[in-house]
Amino acid sequence: MKIGFVVDKISFGGGERILKMLIDEFFKLHHDIYIYTWNIEWLSYKEINYNVEVLNYPPIGFKKLKSIKSLKNNLRKTKPDCLIVFSLGLAEVAVWAARIAKVPIILSERVDPKYLPKSKFHRFLRFVTYRWCDGIVFQTEIVKNYFLNSIRKKGIVIPNPIMDDNLPKVDVNSVPRKEIVAVGRLSEEKNFELLIRSFSELNLPKYKLRIYGDGPLYNKLQMLISSLGKEDSIVLEGNVDRVIDYINGADIFVMTSNHEGMPNALIEAMAMGLACISTDFPSGSAKELIINNQNGIIIPCNDRNALKEAIMKLVDNTKLKQIIKSNAQKIRVTNSKDVILPQWVEFIMSVISQYKY
Repeated sequence: MKIGFVVDKISFGGGERILKMLIDEFFKLHHDIYIYTWNIEWLSYKEINYNVEVLNYPPIGFKKLKSIKSLKNNLRKTKPDCLIVFSLGLAEVAVWAARIAKVPIILSERVDPKYLPKSKFHRFLRFVTYRWCDGIVFQTEIVKNYFLNSIRKKGIVIPNPIMDDNLPKVDVNSVPRKEIVAVGRLSEEKNFELLIRSFSELNLPKYKLRIYGDGPLYNKLQMLISSLGKEDSIVLEGNVDRVIDYINGADIFVMTSNHEGMPNALIEAMAMGLACISTDFPSGSAKELIINNQNGIIIPCNDRNALKEAIMKLVDNTKLKQIIKSNAQKIRVTNSKDVILPQWVEFIMSVISQYKY
């Protein structure tokens, strides 16, 4: 069977890492993999012997109509049994090319649709695109139910798998570092200002707060830390390779986002046995991952007092913290790729089998 993937960047991050796992999974199942891309760098990607089809006209602005024609012609030539695409920007082109070429197409919603995309025009394009695809994978029931029934009925809910194939083993007998850690892009929706201000108001002289990531708010957050006089205890670490190695052995992980899809950073922190605190962002994925006070703590969004209380609960109650850490590691089983990827494969095969040519 031929399984096609519409991709852009050759680097794999976020949702693209799941796409890469799917590509590898279908390759292991002895299917032919076809990569459709406007990025010529894929021609030099030699990790696995993919069939790479470089297309004309990148899907930007007024070139989108030509992009559709280029992809459509290639689909007619290569005849894949299914086409899979994650990015909404690519999906806006891929759906129409697939419809014309009579190839079933599956999309995946990777963000909170209540907040993204921001423009009304792209929200309209999303509705039209989702309306004409053949299958959609959602990350939570709440996200799925955000859409009209005409879209929901095509969908299935599949949570994110653990991305890292080489998670470090957790040493249950080791003493954790007195560190509270956070991971994410330094942008408004992550609400790191809430974390910084909350930590600065707590009397935790033995703890440090380390935030891993970069983004447009780096300078603003650094100025905030300086204005609070907390340069010695709050550190913006910037981007690092394989952040999981840096948070390994820390004590507490905090996610203060106002909205998320299903955050891989939270999944990986739980898998590493950190005591996790997360805001209850509207997509519902925090509640999909965390049972409050059993394998983590959930707090309301943008609630400074609730965040401070949650941190102190973990600092002061060692027994509760150890229970939470132990239970959190069970996500290594529930969200392992051995559990999650077969759900993807089954859904993709069902879409192919039901497609009416």
